[in-house]
Amino acid sequence: MTRTMKIIRRLLAGAAILGMAFSGAAIAGGTADASTVPVVYAARADGWHAYVKPGSFFFGNGGAPYFTGLHWTSWNSASAWATGRLWTQKPGCSPSYKCLYYSRWVGVYLNTVRWHNGVRYYARMAVKFWYAGKWRWDVGWFRNGFWAFPLVFPEL
Repeated sequence: MTRTMKIIRRLLAGAAILGMAFSGAAIAGGTADASTVPVVYAARADGWHAYVKPGSFFFGNGGAPYFTGLHWTSWNSASAWATGRLWTQKPGCSPSYKCLYYSRWVGVYLNTVRWHNGVRYYARMAVKFWYAGKWRWDVGWFRNGFWAFPLVFPEL
């Protein structure tokens, strides 16, 4: 084999390796594309700020309920599921800054994907928790930059 042929073979082998590297980068870039996996807005009661797999949710100030210790077991293009702790105060306690919070297990299910300024987001949150001797599901919707739930205790 001539020296020229060896150089050509090395160049072709290098081109093949580069081609595989670029095709791998294109595939990896597709899986991380922000438009394919939704975000969740207002995990900190902060309007249109986006989060992926937040560890906690705060729904307001004062006596508002909140979630902590969220562990996300799924987060995909259609839905997300987490478990954690729901913290609430007893109803009628006033002033709220002196009231104790109580926690219980909570399941959080996100779905109903919508668009905002080119970003996909979860617009519906279903919350499962134990209250008064039975499992309850409360459903809230993300509207106008905030999560809206029924206003009856123990709902969020």
